Amino acid sequence: MDDRASLREMVTHLFDAVKYSESAKEHEVAARKAESDLAADVERLEGRMQEMTNVLSPLKSDPEPTIKEFARQANEFLATAKAQARAKLEKRSKEKVDESLALASNERGLAVKSLEAYLAGDPLPVIENIVSVKLVEGLYHATSSYECEGGVKYTYGLAAQNSRLFSHEFNLAQLGYELRVPVRFSRALLKGRVPGFERLDQYTLTEAETSGGRIRASFQKKDDGAKIKLVTSGGEERGFVGIEYSDQAHEVNVINDPSLSAYVELDSVKKAMKDLVKELSDLAGKKVTLLKFTYDGGENFKTVDCNEVLRLVLKVLGARYRATVQEMKEGPTPGPGGDFSISFVRQRLKMLGGLANPVADAIGIRPPT
Repeated sequence: MDDRASLREMVTHLFDAVKYSESAKEHEVAARKAESDLAADVERLEGRMQEMTNVLSPLKSDPEPTIKEFARQANEFLATAKAQARAKLEKRSKEKVDESLALASNERGLAVKSLEAYLAGDPLPVIENIVSVKLVEGLYHATSSYECEGGVKYTYGLAAQNSRLFSHEFNLAQLGYELRVPVRFSRALLKGRVPGFERLDQYTLTEAETSGGRIRASFQKKDDGAKIKLVTSGGEERGFVGIEYSDQAHEVNVINDPSLSAYVELDSVKKAMKDLVKELSDLAGKKVTLLKFTYDGGENFKTVDCNEVLRLVLKVLGARYRATVQEMKEGPTPGPGGDFSISFVRQRLKMLGGLANPVADAIGIRPPT
């Protein structure tokens, strides 16, 4: 993503995430205050109760039986009244706490959705992207994981069901390949030792992972459970290729066995894996749900402080954003969401409240008034 597009994503989705995150914190503070107020109210109630008990205390030793009875009944009444008052205080406090926590949960949910929308466009410089699929009960579970500058890591679930190839069980024949892998030798009456081949179009992809053009893919044959693993180090002509075969009685590293590797169609295998890498890379664009987000070692992204995420983003991209802002001063940037201008950025800054000025300074924009 270019710097202008990245800045737009920050100003829209990440600013929203910060707003909702800050609102959630305010509601959580209100919940803690309600709990603290209850403790203070109960303590004050106990104090008033003790004052009244002290007033009645001398009457307990009065020689007049009627007055003693009055003191006993008054103490019982006070105890009942105190219990009722405490119950009302606790009920009122619980309602306030529950309301505040419900509002906080809702705001945090909105913050996560905004963070999810922000990260979906990959606005931070990506160091490594790993796309993986795994066949589970006839369906592919697919994820795309990212490691970015600044220590940010996140993972999205992908819509494999909307993919041309991974919406159903996949084999290489669907890419137009009829590859054969030599896995053993057998003896023919006239020809001596001849290689025995396994046809890859009879094998289903069970698991694959790709990053930086490299791929590791596992295939399995349904009728006998035989497995073939393919590994490549990239799309270069001289790149490494690894092929392993195993079944219930036999296991072999095909490439490490010179007598077998001589029969491997390496160029075809590399081309097939390169095409599979492309299909997996295309699948990475079908993001559905943010599954994981971490920075500075934090794990629970549903309670993440989006203000801290914004600070981290500005630390990584602040200088580039300042350069972008200088370019934007020459005129607005047209786009599908309308013109992206300095005035638009300043308007969006207002939603950050007290955070607006330091953020404006970080990206080289005059603070909003």
